[in-house]
Order: sequence, then structure tokens, then C-alpha cells
Amino acid sequence: MDPALRLEGLVTPLRREVVSGASVVARMACDVLFQAAAGVEAGSLPELRQALSRLGSLILDAQPAMAPLVILVGDVLGALDGAGDLEDGRAAAREAASAFRRGIETRTDQTAARTAAILPGDGAVLTISSSATVLAALMRGAGLASREVIVLESRPLLEGHRTAVALAEAGARVTVAVDAAAATLVPRCAAVLLGADSVGDMGVVNKLGSLAAAEAARRVGVPVVVAADRTKILPPGFPQRVSDDRPPDEVMRPRSGVTVWNRYFEAVPLDAITSFVTDAAVLSAADLERFRAGIVVPDEVRAWATDRAARTDPDRNREAP
Repeated sequence: MDPALRLEGLVTPLRREVVSGASVVARMACDVLFQAAAGVEAGSLPELRQALSRLGSLILDAQPAMAPLVILVGDVLGALDGAGDLEDGRAAAREAASAFRRGIETRTDQTAARTAAILPGDGAVLTISSSATVLAALMRGAGLASREVIVLESRPLLEGHRTAVALAEAGARVTVAVDAAAATLVPRCAAVLLGADSVGDMGVVNKLGSLAAAEAARRVGVPVVVAADRTKILPPGFPQRVSDDRPPDEVMRPRSGVTVWNRYFEAVPLDAITSFVTDAAVLSAADLERFRAGIVVPDEVRAWATDRAARTDPDRNREAP
């Protein structure tokens, strides 16, 4: 069998995951890279790097909205730099994938703790979709049993329902609403809390409906908090995926003369965000830009980003609507 086809097979389950958040997708990608580092065909260290670089590109193309995968692939390829031979390289790549996977829970917990600490002590919080970090932050917040959480259901796949059920089972007072209700419901909230799949040049990329909630909050002076650990933050120049056309029948059955627009992600401008909460600190917009400028990735990952941008909008690094 063609080695390229075997790599494609490893990535197929990752490509099919369209409901879970970035932390779940990152765990899947860690497992794929660990498996490949141990068993991919390679007769030398350069051949191993070439194979893992190819796999890394496939992973990034499979889930281009998920910034942690950029950092993960960079960590795995970077681990090969200090390897002395092929077996050292396999071991180093496996350990890099394992270390990233172990760190997901820690980073989520640290980000959640910092987020819970800055959320208003009372008043409703509005969120959307399904984010492990957002859920953990709300679970950690004081007075969960007395706090109302408004969850926008996140059409068309309704990931918000999972968030609502988890919060209700933990004792929160939960209200579920359709995404279009954001402008009506935000004025009664103390904060809007969003997760993120990536933070970069376009702003915060999150599930469709996030922008409407953030803009509604800005109009009435409600703070917008983004909870995203540092692996969600991209270096300057990296593309962020929003033009992900999805199956039309998720929205409605095909009808003659009807075109269905179905995309999952959108970008929230950085100036619409009040606080960026990471596992290390609460960042201002200026802090965030300084952090982004200092992110270093291997040449292969940078080449993927350049190629991806060339396939979208080479001038503004954003995909056409």
C-alpha cells in the first residue's frame, strides 16, 4: 500500500469529527502522531521527519480551524531536532505527542480557574456551543447552583445542548435558546463567555453565533470574556479557517432553486473582546499581540501556513466568503 494512503487513513477519523471542541480534536491528533512516530515507514531520521511533516500537513488540513494542532505538529517536528538517529527520533516524537496530550487537561484547568476568578460573582452568563474550557470555568465558578447560564444551542448540530445538560446535571440553572436570540438575551447577562478554536490575525475564531453575541454585548456594555489556553493562539500570518462549507442537508432538505449556506465558524474581532484568559495570564490586546509575535514554529509548519494562505486570500490572509 502507498505510504501516503496509510497516512490518509490515520487522519480520516480526525477529519470526520465535526461536533467536539479543540481539546477533543487535539487529543485525537496526539494519538495519530504518537502512532505514526512509532510505526510509520522510515529508514532514516530525515525520512521520519519527512513522513511526520507530511502527516502534520494532513492533520492541519483536516482541521484547519483548530490552532492547537499547529502547536502540536510544531512540537513533534521540533522534537526531532535533537535526535541522534532514527530510533531517538521516534522516541522524541512520541514523547512530544504524549507531553502535549498530558498538558491539555492541565492547560484547560488553569485557564478555567483564571476565567472563573474574573467572571462576575452573580448575574447570568451567556455562552454558545461546546467548549471544555468554558464548561470547566462555569463549573468552577462560585455559586453555580444559583447562577443562570444561558446556552445558545449552536445550530445546525446543536452542540450547545451538551453544554446545557452538563451544567444542569452539576446544579446550574440553565436556559437554552436559539442562536438568533442573542441580541435579546445578552442585556440581562453579566458576561458573555466564549471559547476559541483559534486566536490570530482575523480575531477569535469560534462557532457561528459568537459574533452576534459579542456585538450585542458591546452595544450594551456587557463584558466579553474569551477563555483559551496558549495553544489556541497563532503566530502572525497564519490562516484561520472560516469558509468551511458543510452539508446543506444539516440545515434543510435540498429544494430546487434553494441554495443552503451552512458554515460552522466565524471570526470575532479582537476589539470586541474585553478579556483574553489563558492558562498563564489574563491578557490585554497588546499583551496578546506581543505573545503572538514570539511564537516560533518549524519551517514545515510555516510552509503549510504559507501554502494555505495562498489557497485562500494571499493579500489579507483571510478566506473569501
